[in-house]
Amino acid sequence: MAFQQPGAESKTIPLKILVDKQRNKVVFVETTKDFVDTLFSFLSLPLATIVRLLETNNNGKQQSESSPFLENIKNLYQSVQNLDSDDVWNNPVCKQILLRPRNPCESLCMKLFMDIEETELSTKFFVCDSCNKFTTFPNIRCTCGKSPNKKPRNLDIQTRKSAQDGVFVRDKGSMFLISDDLKVVSSSMLSSLEMLIKLGCSDLTQLEEITHNIGKHEILNLLKYTLISDEPLTNTILASSSKNKDIPPNQFASTVRVTPLANDITRKIDVKVMQSKSQKNIIYAETNGDFVDFIFSFLTMPLGSIVKRLGVNSFSGCVGNLYESMMSFDPTSVLLNPGIVQQFRCPNYPLKIPHVFPLPTTYYYGMQDKGYYYEYRGLISKSRESINRPTSLISLDLDILKYGVVGFVKKDSLYGVGDDLKVKPFSANFCFSYLKELNLSLDDLEVKVISIGEVEALSLLGVCVTSNFTLTSGLKHFLNVPKQESTLT
Repeated sequence: MAFQQPGAESKTIPLKILVDKQRNKVVFVETTKDFVDTLFSFLSLPLATIVRLLETNNNGKQQSESSPFLENIKNLYQSVQNLDSDDVWNNPVCKQILLRPRNPCESLCMKLFMDIEETELSTKFFVCDSCNKFTTFPNIRCTCGKSPNKKPRNLDIQTRKSAQDGVFVRDKGSMFLISDDLKVVSSSMLSSLEMLIKLGCSDLTQLEEITHNIGKHEILNLLKYTLISDEPLTNTILASSSKNKDIPPNQFASTVRVTPLANDITRKIDVKVMQSKSQKNIIYAETNGDFVDFIFSFLTMPLGSIVKRLGVNSFSGCVGNLYESMMSFDPTSVLLNPGIVQQFRCPNYPLKIPHVFPLPTTYYYGMQDKGYYYEYRGLISKSRESINRPTSLISLDLDILKYGVVGFVKKDSLYGVGDDLKVKPFSANFCFSYLKELNLSLDDLEVKVISIGEVEALSLLGVCVTSNFTLTSGLKHFLNVPKQESTLT
C-alpha cells in the first residue's frame, strides 16, 4: 500500500527565538527552510481560503482580534454562504468555486513540509466511468448526462514527499532569520547584528534565547497576525498585544485618482449608489450581476497578486514585508503574482490579474497501482506509470469554462451591496429595512451612478484592505466623474 505522510496537524517545526525580556518582544527567529517556505506560502492563499482557515482554527468562534480587511472579506464570504437560491447562481459549482477557490500554487504547496491549507482537500476527483471524463466539482453532470459517481484515491497525494531542497527558497541546509515584522534574510552574524542594532537592543543581558516547536494551529494564528499586526511573531509566540498600523482608509483611492491608467480599455460596469447628502456616505449600491461577480471575485484572489496590483504598503499588517523578502530571494517567484485559477468566465473583469489553469487536461485511472494494490474506488494519477493498465481521462472542468454560462451570479438580476460589502438579492423590502436600520430620512438621500473600470476597481480593492466603509472610501471620489461606456442600459 502507498505510504501516507502524517497530516499537518501533527507536524511541528523547531524555532530558535531571541526574546527581549524587558519589552516582552520577539527580536528575531532563526529557523530552517521548512518554516520559511510555509511563511512564504501565505502569499499563494486566496482570500476565501484565509477566511475559512482562520474560522476553522478558531472553531467558528468570533475572532478576538480583527481588522477592516478581515471583516470585509468575511462579509463577502458569508454573503456567498447565505445566497442559496437557484435564482442567484448561474451554475451549481459557482458557490463552490467562491467558497473553496483553488490555490494557484497548489502543486508547489503540496511539497511543503507543513501545508497549512491541506491542498489535497481541493484535489478530490469525481469520475464518470461511462465516458472516461473527470471533474473536481461534486454534483455536476457529465456531458453524457450522467453524474460522475466514482471517487478514486489520488495517488499523487499519497506518494508526495516534501521537497528536500526547499519549495520557494532553494538554499539546502541554510538557516534563516525572521524579524518580528516578517523580514526574512539568510542567517549570518552580520544580519543578526543588523537586526539588533535596528531594534535598539543595546543591553544584551536583556536578551534570552528560547526554543519552540511551532505547529499548524500557531502558524494559522501567525497568518492572522500577519494581516493585522506590526509584530506577528510576538503576538503568536508570546501572546503579547499588537500595535496596528494606522493607514488612512481612503489613502489608496486618492493615489489611484491621480494616476489613471492610460490603457484602461475595460468595458465599464455601471453601479447605482444611494448617498446620504448630509453624511456624504454611500449607503448601499444597486447593481446587476457584473458588479457582484467582480466583488465576489475578491475571494478568489491570492495575497501575492493583490500586493502586486496595490503595492507593498497596501496592507496594514506585514504582508508587504513578506512580499519584499520573497522578492529579495527570488525576483521571478510565482508567489509575487500567483494569479487566479481560472474556473469560471467573467469577461467584464476590470482588474488585470493573470489567470492560470488548475490541472492538466489528462489524468489516468485504473483499479491497481504498479505494486498491484487493488482499490475498489479506483486510483487516479497524472502519471501514466503509476497505474496498472491505465485508462485516459479528460477533464470536464475545461468544458465548464468553454461552454458554461458566464459569471457566478445571474447577470440580469438586481442585488443590493452594503457599504460593508454585504450582498443580498435586491427587493423593495431590502431597501426599506436597510434605510430603517440606518435611521435615515428619505429627504437626505440621492441616487448617483458610478462607472466601474480598472481605476475604480483598484480603488475599491485597495480600500477593502483598510476600511470598514468600503463603498464610501473606495468610490465617493468618483461620484462626479463623467460616465463612459457601461454594461447597463
